[in-house]
Amino acid sequence: DRIAIMARGNLRVIGTQQRLKDVFGSGYTLSLNIIKGAHEQALDYVKANISKDATIAYAQGRSMRVNLPRDGLNLSDIFRCLINEDALMNGNINAWVLNQSSLEDVFVNVTEKYL
Repeated sequence: DRIAIMARGNLRVIGTQQRLKDVFGSGYTLSLNIIKGAHEQALDYVKANISKDATIAYAQGRSMRVNLPRDGLNLSDIFRCLINEDALMNGNINAWVLNQSSLEDVFVNVTEKYL
Protein backbone atom coordinates (compact mmCIF):
# COMPACT_ATOMS: atom_id res chain seq x y z
CA ASP A 1 0.00 0.00 0.00
CA ARG A 2 1.16 3.51 -0.76
CA ILE A 3 0.32 6.80 0.89
CA ALA A 4 0.03 10.12 -0.93
CA ILE A 5 0.27 13.57 0.67
CA MET A 6 -1.07 16.67 -1.01
CA ALA A 7 -0.29 20.30 -0.19
CA ARG A 8 -1.79 23.37 -1.87
CA GLY A 9 -3.82 21.14 -4.17
CA ASN A 10 -0.85 19.27 -5.60
CA LEU A 11 0.49 15.80 -4.95
CA ARG A 12 3.77 16.30 -3.10
CA VAL A 13 4.90 12.83 -2.05
CA ILE A 14 3.86 9.24 -2.51
CA GLY A 15 5.35 6.11 -1.03
CA THR A 16 5.01 3.32 1.48
CA GLN A 17 4.59 4.18 5.13
CA GLN A 18 8.17 3.13 5.93
CA ARG A 19 9.65 5.01 2.96
CA LEU A 20 7.85 8.24 3.95
CA LYS A 21 9.06 7.88 7.55
CA ASP A 22 12.63 7.27 6.36
CA VAL A 23 12.67 10.27 4.02
CA PHE A 24 10.46 12.82 5.78
CA GLY A 25 10.40 11.66 9.40
CA SER A 26 12.13 13.63 12.10
CA GLY A 27 14.00 10.71 13.67
CA TYR A 28 13.20 8.82 16.84
CA THR A 29 11.51 9.59 20.14
CA LEU A 30 12.96 8.05 23.27
CA SER A 31 10.46 7.97 26.13
CA LEU A 32 12.10 7.55 29.52
CA ASN A 33 10.90 6.70 33.01
CA ILE A 34 13.48 8.17 35.34
CA ILE A 35 14.18 8.62 39.01
CA LYS A 36 12.22 11.72 40.06
CA GLY A 37 14.07 14.96 39.39
CA ALA A 38 16.87 13.36 37.38
CA HIS A 39 16.03 14.89 33.99
CA GLU A 40 19.41 16.53 33.56
CA GLN A 41 21.36 13.36 34.44
CA ALA A 42 19.22 11.30 32.05
CA LEU A 43 19.73 13.79 29.20
CA ASP A 44 23.48 13.91 29.89
CA TYR A 45 23.58 10.09 29.74
CA VAL A 46 21.66 10.02 26.44
CA LYS A 47 23.88 12.73 24.92
CA ALA A 48 27.08 10.98 26.03
CA ASN A 49 26.07 7.46 25.00
CA ILE A 50 23.48 7.72 22.21
CA SER A 51 23.51 11.09 20.43
CA LYS A 52 25.05 14.44 21.28
CA ASP A 53 22.19 16.03 19.29
CA ALA A 54 19.46 14.68 21.62
CA THR A 55 16.95 17.29 22.79
CA ILE A 56 14.23 17.24 25.44
CA ALA A 57 10.75 17.31 23.96
CA TYR A 58 8.94 16.87 27.28
CA ALA A 59 9.92 16.48 30.92
CA GLN A 60 7.46 16.15 33.79
CA GLY A 61 7.81 14.25 37.05
CA ARG A 62 9.25 10.81 36.32
CA SER A 63 8.53 10.98 32.56
CA MET A 64 10.73 12.41 29.88
CA ARG A 65 10.66 12.38 26.08
CA VAL A 66 13.86 12.94 24.11
CA ASN A 67 14.07 13.60 20.36
CA LEU A 68 16.88 11.79 18.59
CA PRO A 69 18.07 12.67 15.08
CA ARG A 70 17.42 10.24 12.25
CA ASP A 71 20.97 10.15 10.92
CA GLY A 72 23.99 8.53 12.51
CA LEU A 73 22.14 6.23 14.92
CA ASN A 74 22.65 2.51 15.25
CA LEU A 75 19.59 0.92 16.84
CA SER A 76 21.50 -2.02 18.28
CA ASP A 77 23.89 0.41 20.01
CA ILE A 78 20.93 2.30 21.48
CA PHE A 79 19.38 -0.89 22.81
CA ARG A 80 22.71 -2.08 24.21
CA CYS A 81 23.24 1.26 25.94
CA LEU A 82 19.77 1.38 27.51
CA ILE A 83 19.68 -2.28 28.59
CA ASN A 84 23.03 -1.81 30.32
CA GLU A 85 22.90 -1.38 34.12
CA ASP A 86 24.86 1.84 33.60
CA ALA A 87 21.64 3.46 32.29
CA LEU A 88 20.11 3.09 35.75
CA MET A 89 23.25 3.85 37.76
CA ASN A 90 24.49 6.91 35.82
CA GLY A 91 21.46 7.96 33.78
CA ASN A 92 18.79 7.29 36.42
CA ILE A 93 16.72 5.56 33.70
CA ASN A 94 14.29 2.94 35.03
CA ALA A 95 12.44 2.09 31.82
CA TRP A 96 12.40 3.26 28.22
CA VAL A 97 10.56 3.03 24.88
CA LEU A 98 12.04 3.92 21.48
CA ASN A 99 9.65 4.99 18.68
CA GLN A 100 10.18 5.95 15.07
CA SER A 101 8.58 9.15 13.74
CA SER A 102 4.83 8.88 13.34
CA LEU A 103 2.93 9.45 10.11
CA GLU A 104 1.62 12.63 11.72
CA ASP A 105 5.23 13.88 12.00
CA VAL A 106 5.74 13.03 8.32
CA PHE A 107 2.56 14.87 7.32
CA VAL A 108 3.55 17.98 9.30
CA ASN A 109 7.09 17.98 7.86
CA VAL A 110 5.86 17.62 4.26
CA THR A 111 3.13 20.22 4.49
CA GLU A 112 5.42 22.74 6.24
CA LYS A 113 7.92 22.32 3.43
CA TYR A 114 5.35 23.24 0.77
CA LEU A 115 3.29 25.94 2.55
